[in-house]
Amino acid sequence: MTLARATWPDGRPLDLPGAAPYDAEALRALMGKRFDLPCGDPWLLESGTAGHAYLDGARQAWLDHPEYMDFLAMDSPVWDLKRAERDLYLTALGDRMQAKTVLDVGCGIGRLTHPFLDAGATVYGCDGDLDSLRRCAWHAAGRAGRLDLFWTSVFALPDVQVDLAIACEVLCYVEDPVPVLEAIRARIKPGGALLLAMEARWGWATSPDAPSEGLDVALGLDGPLHIDGDRFVHVLEGEEVDEMLEDAGFTVESRLATHYFTTGPLEALLPTNLTREKLLALEEEARQHRIWGPLNRIWTVIATP
Repeated sequence: MTLARATWPDGRPLDLPGAAPYDAEALRALMGKRFDLPCGDPWLLESGTAGHAYLDGARQAWLDHPEYMDFLAMDSPVWDLKRAERDLYLTALGDRMQAKTVLDVGCGIGRLTHPFLDAGATVYGCDGDLDSLRRCAWHAAGRAGRLDLFWTSVFALPDVQVDLAIACEVLCYVEDPVPVLEAIRARIKPGGALLLAMEARWGWATSPDAPSEGLDVALGLDGPLHIDGDRFVHVLEGEEVDEMLEDAGFTVESRLATHYFTTGPLEALLPTNLTREKLLALEEEARQHRIWGPLNRIWTVIATP
């Protein structure tokens, strides 16, 4: 699983200097190069089930639209939008941005990983998509902190202890998130916290990317949004998110309705030259609005064990 066991395509070990987690400076040797990680969960090698829908989609997207998948590249057409989305999550953390050790579950290409590296933290990133993990290492190279990466699923998390766990836009794709949350809780040190982002119940249906096959879910009383061969997503009311966390042994510290102006129900109205301050102000305005208030796209939650 770990970078310590990673190899080049011909089977040679990477032989990175030092030990895992690695000084990000050492990752310069990986930039732009293909490497392999041992698979930490054989489940990842399967496909075609509801639980694999998101992973199957990611694999195909790297073939069809790599410029959108690698959105940390400066020439990506969604680079600025993804940075704005990142700011929404990091702002919710407040002082917890000072965490020294972080577990990023579903880290992808490192949207939330890299700000912690820049602050000098040690980050353990895990994801089910190997192509995303490669980019995460490339984009991490030369930063200030230390990094280890794991090609594994949420069902086989690395055995680490951290100040902060992150699970943003990942557990909504898991059929039963509670056991995964329990496993995450076991990896958080006393006094630590979880940053969780889950798909909200109604806002997705008014977004430009809403699938026409989801009409029954949009008009019904509950989810999940499950379209065979396309997607499986939990869409939850805020109270359902709270209950899910409480079942896993967490206490909800805060739950914020995030309207996700960049890819949410108000995407088409997004102003040009959007600053971080303007985005946060718009989010607060939408949150208080009598019509748009309940149509948030995401629940952003801070919870403690």
